[in-house]
Amino acid sequence: MSRAELADAVNAWVYRRTGRVVQLSGNYIGKLERGVFRWPNPDYRAGLRAVLGIATDAELGFRQAARQTGPDSMESDTNDPPTFLPSAGKEVDDVLRRTFLLSASAAGVGATLGLESARHGLNRGISDVSVDLDDWNEVVREYGDAYVTDTSTELREMLLVDVLSLELALSTSPGHKQRRELYKIGALLSHYMAQAVGDLGQRRVSMRWWRTARYAADFSGDRQTMLYVRGRKAIRAIYDGQSPEAIIDGISKADDLIADGPTVGRPSLLAARAQSFALLGCAEEAETSLVALRETFAALPSAMTNDHGWHCWAYPEERVRFAESFVYSHLGDSRRAERAQSAALDLYPPHSRRGPVQIELQRALCLVRSGDPSQGARYATTTLDGLPTEHRTRFVMGLGEQVIAAVPSDQRRTPAARELHELLRDDALCAQRAIES
Repeated sequence: MSRAELADAVNAWVYRRTGRVVQLSGNYIGKLERGVFRWPNPDYRAGLRAVLGIATDAELGFRQAARQTGPDSMESDTNDPPTFLPSAGKEVDDVLRRTFLLSASAAGVGATLGLESARHGLNRGISDVSVDLDDWNEVVREYGDAYVTDTSTELREMLLVDVLSLELALSTSPGHKQRRELYKIGALLSHYMAQAVGDLGQRRVSMRWWRTARYAADFSGDRQTMLYVRGRKAIRAIYDGQSPEAIIDGISKADDLIADGPTVGRPSLLAARAQSFALLGCAEEAETSLVALRETFAALPSAMTNDHGWHCWAYPEERVRFAESFVYSHLGDSRRAERAQSAALDLYPPHSRRGPVQIELQRALCLVRSGDPSQGARYATTTLDGLPTEHRTRFVMGLGEQVIAAVPSDQRRTPAARELHELLRDDALCAQRAIES
């Protein structure tokens, strides 16, 4: 087998055995061969033993160092604090970081990084503290607004500057309490980066940023952030095509945190659970999760429900109605779906571009489910045609794929269904070409 074929075989074996989605790559296999990494995580070791027919880790040349380092969970478990550029381990990290910074400078990020670092330095000088936490929290809030309006490319470039600036801030922050607050900031910036690069088609890179986001959230000790990052990852998994069973299983591992953690951190996990049950056709379980979501929403502070941003301090009513629309659309309950859709469209702020499009795609799904697949496919195609390419994120295109998947197999060759299929295919090809270039 080639390295890529071996990696794919291991990923498939791990998924069959555990239900977990892992992202072993041919590039990582090469690093194992060269001895750059000597102790991959348990899933990778078990998969490699099984696929290659080897009894022990030692026969594969794996040995555990005295102390493993680095936040990237492709390596073994660690108690080291996180950095926010996903690391390859300290053996090669310094070389990679220098290369990265040179590349960033060549790409034009260097000048912006210098300006932002200077601004943070001035804040420190004015306030006579090592790090201005209020400013960092405001940076995160700005991304909550930018996520609604800016393209994924723009977000990635802005986030790169702030992630690098955050690492510099960590290097000048000696206080344990202050560092934990910066870990929380790092978790939130990392989750935005995971979504931005995922929308650009870089799925493996996205998975690494999700791991860093969760790792940083757990290190921060802030349970709201821990819940929020897990919830956003679960929501994202729905649109990335992960199986609903795996998503529900992943959420169940956070049940104790959901029960004991703060109410303000729960909504996304509850919404993801409701939507995943709906994808499985489990109406009773989906409704139970929706009830929990509504009760949680009713208990949220008004400052959170009145904020239309996409950050951990916001959960406006349109998100509840969106979850209802998703659930009832997939369950074929057109009456309740339409009621939720109308409510959501009335609640979205004027500058929101993708949310209303997602609701219209769920209306298309309702048409398919109610027995008019051609009309539903045409409605979805018209909706997507009106959306600029740069705003066709996974959260949007994933719904388009759900519409075509709902069309009965014997009707997928109708002109309307074929037109929608071609639009989705062409968009995916364009995204792939952008990655390769």
